[in-house]
Amino acid sequence: MAIPGFFKKKDIAIYILCILSFFAALFYNELSLRKAPAGVIRSGGTIITNDDASYLNPPRNYLENNVWGEDYGASKVGRFIRPPGYGLLYLPFLKVFGAPASVTALKFFQYLLFAFSVYWFWFILSSLVKNSRLALACTFIYGCSPFVIGFLSYTLTEGITPALLLYYVYLLFKARAALSERGKNGYYFFAALVFSFLFIVRPVLGVFILLLPAFLLADFKGLFFAKRILKLTAFTAVALSFMLVWQVRNYSIAGRYVGLHPIYYADGNTIYRAPFKAYWEFAGCWAEKGDVGFSYMVPMWDAAIKGDTSIGHITFALSQMPAEVVSFYGKARLTAVFRDYQSAVLYQKPYYDKGLAMPMELSAEEQKVVAGFGELVSEYKSEFPLQYHVIAPLRVLRLLAFNSNLSLYMFQVTLRGKLWMEALRVLCCLLHVLCFLAVLSSIFLFRRNRLLSIVFGWMPFLYLFYLCYFQRGVEERYTLPLLPLLMIGLACLFSLWGRTTKSVDLSHK
Repeated sequence: MAIPGFFKKKDIAIYILCILSFFAALFYNELSLRKAPAGVIRSGGTIITNDDASYLNPPRNYLENNVWGEDYGASKVGRFIRPPGYGLLYLPFLKVFGAPASVTALKFFQYLLFAFSVYWFWFILSSLVKNSRLALACTFIYGCSPFVIGFLSYTLTEGITPALLLYYVYLLFKARAALSERGKNGYYFFAALVFSFLFIVRPVLGVFILLLPAFLLADFKGLFFAKRILKLTAFTAVALSFMLVWQVRNYSIAGRYVGLHPIYYADGNTIYRAPFKAYWEFAGCWAEKGDVGFSYMVPMWDAAIKGDTSIGHITFALSQMPAEVVSFYGKARLTAVFRDYQSAVLYQKPYYDKGLAMPMELSAEEQKVVAGFGELVSEYKSEFPLQYHVIAPLRVLRLLAFNSNLSLYMFQVTLRGKLWMEALRVLCCLLHVLCFLAVLSSIFLFRRNRLLSIVFGWMPFLYLFYLCYFQRGVEERYTLPLLPLLMIGLACLFSLWGRTTKSVDLSHK
């Protein structure tokens, strides 16, 4: 007998698990905050990072000055350097609670959103496997272990993107399971709306828009072609609507298309200019880790913008680069390119000192740096094609996959070295690696079920391929939004091997 309203007796376990997950997230994060140094915690109780101010400042500026953006002086880039999704989420908390209570409220909202995502995780998994105990056990690992909760106490997009992506997929599965066309239309509309918000929170996740037509075309294959195209067009328009509004607004400010994440926009007066971008493309040849590259490039820029172009900064940079890279190009040539970089920063210095926007056209000094690094990249590709096209991306993948994902301070510092902590680290690392292996396994083992193959195989593969080959970004938080889907895919594979997978209609009883 069903309990009146939302609750059903058979689902009581998952509701209890959602509540436990909220308190588990609260416990892990708040305990870690207590262990962390006071200097890394902002008023309101969240971790301070280099990026999060760019998410929190635009809504503050909007309430104070009626202008959305960061304070970049006269540069226009501050008006659109970050997509607005996370800031829009923070805005109502700031307006209602003020600072610093708004940050606390946002953090607890992220804990709550995670608890809701536990239900969405369970729903998708239990729709695909017959074994309810397996579904609950895997959901318990997702919700109550410290495996995926490491950024809930940060004011970064990773505090919400895993849940948002999971909610989007959950709504697609609900649409697939709905019996009436009206019900399907409703779920697809809300799925498109959730994706539209996700897209302006983290544009790189835009690749997952491909799930929408995949489900729509599979679900409405019995309809006339024209009606299918109409539905596809309408729901895709909803999915792109928020980003379209944002881009139109940016065009009205800049007078040109600025891109999804224009961190290197031409009038910006920070380190993030075309010469720095050209350097990163060069460092991407061997997949330089971000913290290593910043360890010598930021001091070099900081010194040059103050007028210090001494050779010591270049010497330190070369000492941090792979020996084989320095040997191939020679110290003299690399020194010359970095000398040109210092000269380009000196050209920037007068604008920086006066708080002026940089010219939209690159200076001759900056063009020389871009060309210099570009030549280095071209030569590397020509001389070491296997290293550039295969080994470096695989190195990125290895760094992304072979870690425990236990990012909280207490796991990385306070408890480091304790036997039980190291055992937990090994178990979580093993789980993390298995999740990544499940991507390729899902492509092949679900080949008879196109939707499962797309959701748990091809889409994560495309996202990882972008990170590893094009972006070459080595930060574990970049893959965090994928982990709930990868865990579900892994559980489905275990279920498949045990021959307990449900039929391909993806229905849910």
